[in-house]
Amino acid sequence: MFLIDEPDIYLHSDLQRQLVNILRELGPDILIASHSTEIVTESEADEILVVDKRRARASRLKSATQLDGVFRMLGSAVNPVLTQLAKTRRVVFVEGLDFQLLARFARKLGFSKVANRSDFAVVTIEGFNPDRVKTLKRGMETTLGGEIKAAVILDRDYRSSKECENVKLNCDAFCALTIIHESKELENFVLVVDAIDRAAAARLHDRARRGGQQQVYAPIANLALERFAASKFSYVASQYIGSHKRYERSIGSGINETTLGEQALNEINDRWQNKAEKLKMIPGKEAISEINVALQEAYGISLTTNSIVDSMKIVEIPIEIRTLVEKIDHFCSDL
Repeated sequence: MFLIDEPDIYLHSDLQRQLVNILRELGPDILIASHSTEIVTESEADEILVVDKRRARASRLKSATQLDGVFRMLGSAVNPVLTQLAKTRRVVFVEGLDFQLLARFARKLGFSKVANRSDFAVVTIEGFNPDRVKTLKRGMETTLGGEIKAAVILDRDYRSSKECENVKLNCDAFCALTIIHESKELENFVLVVDAIDRAAAARLHDRARRGGQQQVYAPIANLALERFAASKFSYVASQYIGSHKRYERSIGSGINETTLGEQALNEINDRWQNKAEKLKMIPGKEAISEINVALQEAYGISLTTNSIVDSMKIVEIPIEIRTLVEKIDHFCSDL
């Protein structure tokens, strides 16, 4: 076991983020004591133990949703964000904790500057909210007294192509880069069956290496995903149809709702026949949870999105993610 006490002291924030990933490759179990939000952000949620002197024992995080509480305890991250903004004059807006996963992909693809956020600040927004992006950007520019170059990356959810194109057009008026995923959400990009099975096999091997039970892994990712997708068809279809209808009403298109519903359902049925398209449409976060339920039942293990990315081969990383990382890299360097 390798113990490190507050390695973040006197260490630049970029290097703090790199340190976590360097230590990850060393091999032994590593225990870090730290108050750094950068180190917390680069760590997996289930790797984090929160120590509070008022309590008898430490508590382990169970999900990424608990990170907000950790950040509040450590202190606001607003000042580091403003410092980074003042230095780089660039900001990338993302939904929730999406940049952690994007950074993992970027590092896998060899884009270390993107992964380490060396040339831009990352600001999270709550859900699909282009208006908030516009307001935040204007506030940052007022605070810093100058123009900020902005990029925004949004989940598609169940929006139609027509609505996404309109949102992108509006965002392009105040952002240098606007990305709306083709998939329902970012987590859909880790639904790569072979990578999931490799990550699960590696987890079993690691458990055995630490003295746990020896088990041979029989791939279950494909079956778990197919079952989940089949159970979600009606839900996905209703969400798409409802979303399409709401948007057409909001722009006053005048198209009959029955016609709209039929058009949306035909599109869904056509895409559902293609496995790759089907995996883009299902709820990605829920799909990963369903896979973990199957893994828990069969082997007593679970996976994180980061562990799946780590198990991916370069050729398995979706082309949309490669393109996105390249665009962010260009956004960082383009004057």
